[in-house]
Amino acid sequence: PEYRLPRDLIDKEVKVIEDQGVVIELNTKVGNPVDLLNEYDAVLVAMGRMKGSRLPIEGSELPGTVLCSDFLRNASMGKDTGIGKKVLVLGGGNVAFDCARTAVRVGAEEVHLVCRKARDAMRADEEEVMLAEEEGVILHTGRTFEKVEGEDHVTGAVFMNITSYTYDENGRAQIVKDPASAHLIEGDTVIFAVGMQPDLPEDFGLKTARARSVAVNDMEKDLATSVEGIFAAGDCVYGTKSVIKAIASGREAASEIDKYLGGDGDISEVLAPVEEHDPCIGVYEGFGAMERHHNVMEPVENRQGNFCLVDHGICSSEIGLEAGRCLQCDLRLDISKPRLWGDYPDAGKEA
Repeated sequence: PEYRLPRDLIDKEVKVIEDQGVVIELNTKVGNPVDLLNEYDAVLVAMGRMKGSRLPIEGSELPGTVLCSDFLRNASMGKDTGIGKKVLVLGGGNVAFDCARTAVRVGAEEVHLVCRKARDAMRADEEEVMLAEEEGVILHTGRTFEKVEGEDHVTGAVFMNITSYTYDENGRAQIVKDPASAHLIEGDTVIFAVGMQPDLPEDFGLKTARARSVAVNDMEKDLATSVEGIFAAGDCVYGTKSVIKAIASGREAASEIDKYLGGDGDISEVLAPVEEHDPCIGVYEGFGAMERHHNVMEPVENRQGNFCLVDHGICSSEIGLEAGRCLQCDLRLDISKPRLWGDYPDAGKEA
């Protein structure tokens, strides 16, 4: 949503990429990346996970049920989102909170977010949870999703309270619920925000793995796919993670492609002059009592009915003060490792 990532910033980032000579082709569908090898020497698949998933529960196909990806895309493009006045969002990750906070902004009068995990175990960032509550989103944690109610249209959803949520040795969720706790939360819209997967056609031409992800030789060391000359990186390989994880994955793929094309794989860059660390950091009176400076947030009353930026970061002179709180932790990298008795060549010899 634009309140998290303003579109003018995206335009500036895209302009930087174009200025490097990258040609961006829009409105171009690629059915099978293997066909691109007829024109290009190497191909990188990095389409992320843009397709939402429906829960396999009763009523999941009723009119009034919406996929998170469709809802967020339509809202961002100014199209009809298809939601009503009382919205239920199923899920507990950042995407679920994107949906809930966006629903508030496009006119929903009441928004409930229901999550299987407890409040302290939710996958969403704590800041997202806090801001959503400030904006009026009602949270229901520790609930199972039983079914969507309605005949010709959604009228609500039934949930149960979870008494135990653990995982077995294979990582599968083991959920114990209280059958006597079944309850209905009314609503005219249910948004599924319970997972994303790559939007791959059936004849994509590459081997796939769990949840339709693109299979690679090794997620950490070898991003080559099942077809020589085609590589994959980012969320479409390992699932939804962070932006910095995707950047790292893209750089790893670029290095591997460079080697595949005959290079040495070295894509390292020196972005700033190398400076020698000064081991003497001196004394700063009252350093330990210096308070942290926080991001400037738009007041909740200014967030209603618009997608203006919410988090303005640490502003003005405070950013310098915050930087001054640095402990110079990187100095530890210059400390020699301790040598043990056995590390010396004459250790154990008699004098």
